Amino acid sequence: MLSICVNVKNGERFLSKALASLSRFDDVVLLDNYSTDKTIEIAKQFTNVRVFQCEFQGMGKVRNIAASHAKNDWILFVDCDEVLEPELVDILLNYNFERGNIYNIYRKNYYDGVIVESSSWGNDWIKRLYNRNDTKFAENQVHDNFIDNLPNIKIHGGSMIHFPYEMVNQLIDKMQFYSTLYAKQHHGKKHPALWLIPFRAFFMFLKCYILKRGFMSGYEGLAISSYNAMGVFSKYIKLHELDYRKKIALAIDISSLDEIEKVAKMVNEQYLLPEMVFLCVKDNLLLNNISLALSSKFICGSKVVFIDDVSVDDLLMQEITSSPYIDSIIICDDFKQLVNKKFIYNIRRDLQKNRSSKVTILNN
Repeated sequence: MLSICVNVKNGERFLSKALASLSRFDDVVLLDNYSTDKTIEIAKQFTNVRVFQCEFQGMGKVRNIAASHAKNDWILFVDCDEVLEPELVDILLNYNFERGNIYNIYRKNYYDGVIVESSSWGNDWIKRLYNRNDTKFAENQVHDNFIDNLPNIKIHGGSMIHFPYEMVNQLIDKMQFYSTLYAKQHHGKKHPALWLIPFRAFFMFLKCYILKRGFMSGYEGLAISSYNAMGVFSKYIKLHELDYRKKIALAIDISSLDEIEKVAKMVNEQYLLPEMVFLCVKDNLLLNNISLALSSKFICGSKVVFIDDVSVDDLLMQEITSSPYIDSIIICDDFKQLVNKKFIYNIRRDLQKNRSSKVTILNN
């Protein structure tokens, strides 16, 4: 016996066709990520469909959650924009599946109603059918890979029809979604060289458009090849941003009102503006009614915090370990160091090389 699992979020466009093609299966599990369109309404029209809901928690995890609701151990995943041909349904209902294998289904991909057999969309065999006692999906943010390297068997005869995109804006929206998931998944694990990112994107375009004959599919081949290239650029540049962006705070001891004027001017002229500025004042130097006026002199938009009778060393212990807004605090014992307009910028560059978080830099 075979259960079908469908993961969906706002999939009303092709959901009726997808579920209709599954009508001969006794158990269809639809796991919805709280759709706001007519997805649930459509699903409830099919008596063999059981509906469950949960928040999206990454591609692999929601696959496994859906599989946990299935009545049978043999499971086939079908997306909300995929339709099974009748020939494939006949084969699946009568196939003698063997434990310890993952079965591959052939998929035909369409762009705006036009079949695309080039770029990265041709010869598309997808791993979707397995026994949940043998393996499960790796809980990745993106890409639904299995955790076990089991033998793969292709099921010949009949296809899965895929209608992923109809317009370029859908390509771009999905690229943004998947590239963000990729960056989150690999944050702290992969560290792409910045200068290589444009070349990665360019070679992906060449691979899809030239080597995989995307040029033979006209406009559709060009759109898909460009989409793949933009996806590579986007996922790696987002990963670079997550890995290397450091939110810097500046902590300075202040002994006079005149010093605040000078510090504000120097901070405003920095190449890299700090996220926060802590001014540690002594001997109750400031009154509340003038603190606000003085903080307005920091035109950089940084959050300015005045703290009475606390040294920068004490502040460091409090803030660097607790603040979610700061990756590192620069302790500046001598504000004249800020004469160098690249002072903060150069320190962040050093932090980027170390790839450290919650790092404290002490400058004497």
